[in-house]
Amino acid sequence: MSRRSRKRSREITIRVTDDELQKLHERKTDATLAGWMRNLGLGVTPVKQVDPELVRALGRIGSNLNQTTRHANINKELDRKVLAEITAIREVIADLVKKNLKDDD
Repeated sequence: MSRRSRKRSREITIRVTDDELQKLHERKTDATLAGWMRNLGLGVTPVKQVDPELVRALGRIGSNLNQTTRHANINKELDRKVLAEITAIREVIADLVKKNLKDDD
């Protein structure tokens, strides 16, 4: 029997405080609390949803890094321009990490 053809017919009820319910909703990584709790209980590793802006920023960083690497490979040296690009890329990555760690608090 395929997973789609099996209807969930059993119900589990738990009691939580208002504070606990709020914390569960804040931590859930699925669209629904029930789905997240089911997956968590069945051993599915929860994955935090990724911010689309973060994905775009990482794409831009990757593109800049590829251009910088290409320049260094063609010229067979790391000049001031390449070092400046690498420094800028490191700063952007540090800012993204700092921002996303702050959002987790």
